[in-house]
Amino acid sequence: MITIVEDIFGIATNPFTERAQVVRRYTISNSSHLAVRIIQLGATIQSITCMDAYHNIDDIVLGFDDIAGYEAHRSRRFGCMLGRVSDWVANGEFMMDRRKVRVTKNWNNKHQMDGGFIGFDRIIWDLHTILPDGITLCHQSEHEHEGYPGNLMVLLHFTMDDDNRFFMRIEARTDQTTPVNISNHCYFNLAGQKAGRKGILEHRLVIDANDTIETNDDNMPTGRFVSVSNTAYDMRVPAFIGDRLRQFENKPVSGFDVCYAIDKDFDASVLHFVGRFLHPESGRYMEIHSNQPGMRFETANKFPDDTRDEEPIMGKRCARYYQHSGFSIQLEKFPDTMNNLDFPTAFIMPSELYFNETIFKFGVQESWKCCATQEELDKIGADIVRYT
Repeated sequence: MITIVEDIFGIATNPFTERAQVVRRYTISNSSHLAVRIIQLGATIQSITCMDAYHNIDDIVLGFDDIAGYEAHRSRRFGCMLGRVSDWVANGEFMMDRRKVRVTKNWNNKHQMDGGFIGFDRIIWDLHTILPDGITLCHQSEHEHEGYPGNLMVLLHFTMDDDNRFFMRIEARTDQTTPVNISNHCYFNLAGQKAGRKGILEHRLVIDANDTIETNDDNMPTGRFVSVSNTAYDMRVPAFIGDRLRQFENKPVSGFDVCYAIDKDFDASVLHFVGRFLHPESGRYMEIHSNQPGMRFETANKFPDDTRDEEPIMGKRCARYYQHSGFSIQLEKFPDTMNNLDFPTAFIMPSELYFNETIFKFGVQESWKCCATQEELDKIGADIVRYT
């Protein structure tokens, strides 16, 4: 049975009216002790709580207990929606319908990142509908906002079932041809949001991608793909984050910050297995399926560095977030896709529906099976997962 509870999370300034506005929180929970909390500010996933193998319930999403925390650390985009176009727009421009479209440049006055100065992360989303199994939030992005053509109506459907699946479906329609690439940016730590770097290093990952997006010295996509073979980015077989992060020591980037090419051909009607994220000590795992072609994966590299005595980000329940305290996931079109003709298109026309679907499946794997070899698991058979 799915329940939805509404409460008041705080008060924030509406960036369009510049007036104070109440921000509500919606808690969606099921009979298996999975609960997802979403606040209207940025349509942010503020919390996901679930059970581990020992029946302990913990929050596995990094974030804050109040509006002030999200406002103070807005640039890190904790748990929020990104758009109209998430990730990069190189030089803040692209060609469309034989004309050059210029959008705002909120990154060093050179590029646009994650939708501009007032992206979807800063918007106080309206409640559209309370569903039997979740909620729908909505927002109309006006013509020429941040430079984008067309009025864009966006619906965000957050739903859940009793099989511990959390569904995030994004729909959008426009009255003019325009690019759309909306994604969510959550920081996860399946050991618990207070577990820090140690908990992240214990994670075991599988990411089903043969290639990553190549970038230049300015971190902009070149339009080419790079094979993950024989690199630290090859996660096609289970690997520990800790082992891979050691390969980034003394490098310009201290961890993962890469877009994986999950589906280079891209068919929005097809859901692909993206990856499996497991914390063996607690037994918690998260499996992801999505119809999006890319997944940006990052390991909180720019969080404060405790080895340099930098002050931590103070999160929920006095958690201290340092470098590598979580990993972030964005299911999206490839970055700067409008300027790379070989990438799947981000443009939609008035006759088209933009549809982005991601399914997060949460479960528990018995701890002794986390250490078993694949041969041993094959002998046991298919029934290797126990849900709570």
